[in-house]
Amino acid sequence: MFFEGTAIDSVHIPAGTYAVRSRTLPTKNSRSETKKAVQTRQRAWLVEVLEKTQLKPTQLAAGANITSTTLTRMLNNEDYSGTLSPETIERIKGAYKVPGPEEFSRSGRSPLIGFTEAARFDVHREKGELGRIVAAILHGHANMYAWRLKTMALEGVGYLSGDIVFVRMLEEGQSPRPQDAVCAHITDYQHGAAETVWRVFDPPFLVGAANDRTAYKPVLVDGDRVKIAGVIEQSYRPHALSTMR
Repeated sequence: MFFEGTAIDSVHIPAGTYAVRSRTLPTKNSRSETKKAVQTRQRAWLVEVLEKTQLKPTQLAAGANITSTTLTRMLNNEDYSGTLSPETIERIKGAYKVPGPEEFSRSGRSPLIGFTEAARFDVHREKGELGRIVAAILHGHANMYAWRLKTMALEGVGYLSGDIVFVRMLEEGQSPRPQDAVCAHITDYQHGAAETVWRVFDPPFLVGAANDRTAYKPVLVDGDRVKIAGVIEQSYRPHALSTMR
């Protein structure tokens, strides 16, 4: 249940969600030349950021609140097959005020990273009471981040477009529980693009919980093309949005 108003305790904590599993099984994309191109652009971008900031990879990682191996394995290991997640790129961009790989590459192709379904909530830029409320909720939670939803993909489990959701990022080895509302990174190796989406985890799929057919199609979580980044722990609905519903 959501509570209207602007008090700090006006927080929605989901007790559980439900979604129907589909029989559709998307095929797993193999590593391709396009994926190598994405890696090449990301490596070049990291080198550019390191040169601009005059930092070492471990220092850059610390300032962006990410593990140092996330950067060093890409920079130093030619056999490494992974790519930087949208969340990692966003943290570096936010911490050092630099453009992302999509601006760096200037290839004219589809953006390398997409945040069409939500936007990071910056408590330092958000003025007024809402910014103070979100900052208070985040206080003491080093591994939690706030996002403003721009999708109705989780409407069926109580999250609406405009809600502020608080996401606990998963550490290495951690997994979400079945029926958790999650944010996930989907990489399109064919087009060199990536997107952060908001879905319900119905193992082994991500599924939408809304009437929006674009979010309904299940997506297989394979740990490569599709990775779950974090779990929604709670949310806050701004008063202006509440009065419109």
